[in-house]
Amino acid sequence: MINVTRLSLDPRSKLFVTFFASVTLMISLTWTKELIVISFLFILFLLSGFWRKGLLFFGLFLLLSLVEGIFAGQNNSIVTTLLDFFSVGYRRLLPTIMAAVFAMSGTKISEWLAALQKIRIPSFLLVPLAVLFRFFPTLLQDVKSIRQAMRFRGIALNGWSYIRHPLQTVEYFLIPLLMSAENTATELSATALVRGLSAKNTHTSVYTLRLKLADYVVFGTVLLLIFLFVRM
Repeated sequence: MINVTRLSLDPRSKLFVTFFASVTLMISLTWTKELIVISFLFILFLLSGFWRKGLLFFGLFLLLSLVEGIFAGQNNSIVTTLLDFFSVGYRRLLPTIMAAVFAMSGTKISEWLAALQKIRIPSFLLVPLAVLFRFFPTLLQDVKSIRQAMRFRGIALNGWSYIRHPLQTVEYFLIPLLMSAENTATELSATALVRGLSAKNTHTSVYTLRLKLADYVVFGTVLLLIFLFVRM
């Protein structure tokens, strides 16, 4: 069996790519430039072993481009106008979303915290970020646990039932979720402080972060794209 080596980037490289993709959201890009950005991110997904996610995003980009091409300039009805508007809007957001998903794929929360410490993020920002990074995954687990407990009690709420039975939704789902979210936030904040994230001393980490050749290639590619976009 052939062992395929996957691309493993430093979190700082992923953060730089995400920043670049976010900047493209705020400037006007032609369709060709958008395609170049999406293709670059797609290649990163492929090399990192997340080809399914890459294909999904690339296919979504082509679909949104097709919808815009069909309905562009057709203001015959509200439906066509809305389709044209949403296709353009979602396509402009796609590079940022794609880069954010790539940044979080294959990178542990502890690695992100170590990377943020490496780039000298102040402690008053690091502690809230540490809590935020761990809050939503924990909250999703709480949602699954609440729904499983509801099934054990014979309370089967699904998509439409949440709207059709608002009192049951509040009593059996929202109130437990809010209580769980409050406890989770308190515990994670205490954990972050116990670990000494707010201390001003030099922090150590079990993760050894070092920029490799692949990281420098990514940095160079992004800078090259910025140069080309300015000149084009």
